[in-house]
Amino acid sequence: MSTFKPDISQLFNIAFGFIPVRYASDLSVQPSADVNYQSIPTKPIEEIKKMSWLGTPVMFPMKFKGGSYQYYTPVGQLQQKRLNDFELPFASVADFRRAKNITKTNVLGSNGTVKEIYGFDDWQIRIRGLCLDTPEMSAYEQHLQLLKWEEIADSIEVIGTLFKDKSIYRITADDFDFKLAQGKQNVIPFEITASSDEPLELVL
Repeated sequence: MSTFKPDISQLFNIAFGFIPVRYASDLSVQPSADVNYQSIPTKPIEEIKKMSWLGTPVMFPMKFKGGSYQYYTPVGQLQQKRLNDFELPFASVADFRRAKNITKTNVLGSNGTVKEIYGFDDWQIRIRGLCLDTPEMSAYEQHLQLLKWEEIADSIEVIGTLFKDKSIYRITADDFDFKLAQGKQNVIPFEITASSDEPLELVL
């Protein structure tokens, strides 16, 4: 059994250069002795959505919904593959950004521009997290599960309040990046760059 006791805030700072906010856990749930997260600031318990096996609160759990997805065979043919639900590691955070598509026309003899057409770009999404050993799955096994989702040639159905609030129900994963936490065992940082995907109906 490993004696490694990860400091979640330290690992995030090493892998991604920032420290996430921790939310105060329920007093009836004692933090695990196998993890140290005292250096992360806290927020009120009323906002907690879910508790992790570490005894730490999970404010906004995120899940890839299982189903039938397309993937390429070794000979380049598209086939269907069924995947089970996959809950992203609890030590994960997501950033969202969306630009407006605006057509601007310069005005001669005056200041500024004329804004003619307003539209909205896709949501640009960045999910960063840490695969850590849990009682159910090792860090390496979580990494293998993420690789299954990296292989599909399809948009991914997502579940989570952060996505639903922005009317995001499917995403297209543009890039998966797995890093190495130098000198840290059983820790696999990952970063997923994605964009929102909406079904469009073509009328011929």
